[in-house]
Amino acid sequence: MSTFLFLLLLAVSGTVTAVSLHEIKCDIRREESDNKKLKSIRALSRGAAVLLAFIAAAEAFGLIRPQVYKGAYVLLGGAAAFSMLVCTLNKKRRYHAAAALVKAVLIAAVLEATIFNIPTYRLWLGSYGQMDFTAEEFAKSGSAELRPVTNDITVTKSHVSTFTFDGMDEEIADVFVDIGFEKGSKSAILKIDSMDETNTVNYRDYVAEGILIKGKPHSHYTQLHLSGKVSSLKLTITPENDGTVYIKGISFNKQIPMSISWIRVFLIIFGMTFWHLLMHSKTMQKSYSKSKNVCRTAAIFITDLICLAVILTTFAKLDNYSIIDIMKCDSGDQMTQELVDAFESGSTSLLEKPSAELNVSFNPYSTDLLNSKGISYSWDHVYYEGNYYSYYGIAPVVLVFLPYHLITGYYFPESMAVMLFALIGIIGLTKLYMEFIKKLFPKAPAGHVIAGLIIIHITSGIWFSVGRPEFYEIALSAGFAVLTWAVYFFFSANIIGDKKISLPRTAIASTLFAIAVLSRPTLVLYCIAAAVLLFMALPKAASDGKADKKSKLFNAAGVRYLLCAMLPMVCIGLVQMWYNYDRFGNPFEFGIQYSLTINDFTRTQFHPRLSLVAIYNYFFNPPIFVPGAPGVKTDFQYLNNGGYFYSDDVCTGNTSGIFFIALPMFAYLFSGKALKLIRGRRNKLRKAVCVGLPCVIIPFVIVASVWESGYASRYMSDIAWQSLLGAFAVFFFLYGKISDPTKKKLANGFMWFAMMWALVVGGVQEFNQMFRYDYFYKDFPEMSFEIQRLFAFWT
Repeated sequence: MSTFLFLLLLAVSGTVTAVSLHEIKCDIRREESDNKKLKSIRALSRGAAVLLAFIAAAEAFGLIRPQVYKGAYVLLGGAAAFSMLVCTLNKKRRYHAAAALVKAVLIAAVLEATIFNIPTYRLWLGSYGQMDFTAEEFAKSGSAELRPVTNDITVTKSHVSTFTFDGMDEEIADVFVDIGFEKGSKSAILKIDSMDETNTVNYRDYVAEGILIKGKPHSHYTQLHLSGKVSSLKLTITPENDGTVYIKGISFNKQIPMSISWIRVFLIIFGMTFWHLLMHSKTMQKSYSKSKNVCRTAAIFITDLICLAVILTTFAKLDNYSIIDIMKCDSGDQMTQELVDAFESGSTSLLEKPSAELNVSFNPYSTDLLNSKGISYSWDHVYYEGNYYSYYGIAPVVLVFLPYHLITGYYFPESMAVMLFALIGIIGLTKLYMEFIKKLFPKAPAGHVIAGLIIIHITSGIWFSVGRPEFYEIALSAGFAVLTWAVYFFFSANIIGDKKISLPRTAIASTLFAIAVLSRPTLVLYCIAAAVLLFMALPKAASDGKADKKSKLFNAAGVRYLLCAMLPMVCIGLVQMWYNYDRFGNPFEFGIQYSLTINDFTRTQFHPRLSLVAIYNYFFNPPIFVPGAPGVKTDFQYLNNGGYFYSDDVCTGNTSGIFFIALPMFAYLFSGKALKLIRGRRNKLRKAVCVGLPCVIIPFVIVASVWESGYASRYMSDIAWQSLLGAFAVFFFLYGKISDPTKKKLANGFMWFAMMWALVVGGVQEFNQMFRYDYFYKDFPEMSFEIQRLFAFWT
């Protein structure tokens, strides 16, 4: 009966959606039909859509609980109702995109309910008899004892259970394990050995393996594809992460329930609709300057979604903690507590003192020597002349953590710090990107602008900090937050371009660039680059937009500009230099070489090959596609370097090179052609510096310098969006020179593909890093299951 109802629902939903699509097309063509039969069909379709909407809502709110076709009522009923809603709303404005949207909804719904859930229909194709066994029936065949009260079997990691089913003499299509999980347990591994008609004496080991996941009923089924009748099966169940599970029963040839991948449904609908918009929508093909409202609305919507994703990710990883409990931290880390306590005590050194053994050690920076002698030390702290210091930036401490502790008496939580800085930076990234387009490429097509915004957010690198909110990531996210706004004010101050320079915005940009250095010392290179570009704008500032272009540089207008551009940097820079001098006796020493960490930085020797390892992995390492979880991955490549290069992929995960996440990066290959199209030698040199210095040279220098401290995916926020911004400059400039319609269509198609590629390749790897389930961490099997369903619908 349930199958009949599902097929009926599928047919009715498909018909209703098709009728809505036909009506939308007629409305677009302004065809008014007097056909009574057609009007009756449309009226009947509307009534069916309303009914299907109620059915979808009933399943969504738990009033209907299908056992096999789970999610199908929501999907198919929702598709029909949504299509009718679009049809109704589109009668006034009659957008062509409405037809593309409904068509995408129809295709996505039908594919998801049929092909992408093909395991549900496996039993339709054969005569499989269902066999059910209670825990009491198979307990005797296993190595575990039955709990009489609950009539189930307890399985722990220390007591793995194997259950044998002999004399079956049936074709077996799947195995279902009725399993319960103790609080804190999320998954268990199922391994199956079998004997069929081709192997009747000995078991074929591990013919199938499955991961049984809490809250994912589809995962409790494991498909088998054996030859003929099965004589015996042996099932071994092992809980993960020292968990405990309860086996209530085992069934064979039980119909596998549907598992709707809403991620896949969204990607299909979004991809098809956006393709239509890019290739056919006049609004999307208009320039940014003529479609400002569309671009701004899209930017707000995209940014809101990204911010929501950051918030949901943060609280999902915090599990059931309330925000009030989270904000009441009695302890913290090196940034949120140790530096706070030190500053409150009026000291630049940390309050914790090194052990006497460390103070007299022959080489205190060789941690393997300290470990071998049992000398205690504080990991990843800076040790210098009998004191502990921190090389992390002090701006977030002074601006956020210290005031919070003084006001509340609590220490600021790491997770909230990373979330706060990430949200600030994400909004700043949107602002700077839109300002970049507005000031430099106002003729860029609206579709390209929106696609580029999605790509730059996916590639930004901040997701690797959001996914692992610890004190390392606090520094990264703080630098990201400040630097994005610094660049925004840099663009909005008209430092680059022909418009008059805004002195207040110049001063704000200068201040923020300097604060970025105090947040993350690595960003000093961008501060230097900004200073160079600010100084290059002096002639324009001196002319004041009115005076003769040959005016002296250091006239009143020029001096005012220099004060706004350089004074904030100098003043804040002096604070950092004093801080460095007070600790290490050198205003230019940030202290990282004195770290007690993976390497003795006081004795490391530079080899170009080690920098090449970093450059390859950060920029050029291609992804690997896996038919299942993790879907997309990237293996770290050491390039047979013949030395020691530290990779933190165990803790932070690995990711593809920027060129293979953000495909517009390949626009750099056409930089030479772009330069040839720029008139004037001075203008050509100026634009080359504006793009090459902050977007190419600085990122490569930063990456090349990590040969000493090693690779970590979180460092992507130091280089990724900055590099991509320069690539967009090349791409949009060259696109503006294209007059051939065919080439423009190819460029449109490329931007669509680049956006979808970034969503899948970049998005999946970031998702996997945020919700780890791999060889090293088994924390989020339920999230891994969603990725597996996305890529391996046949499982």
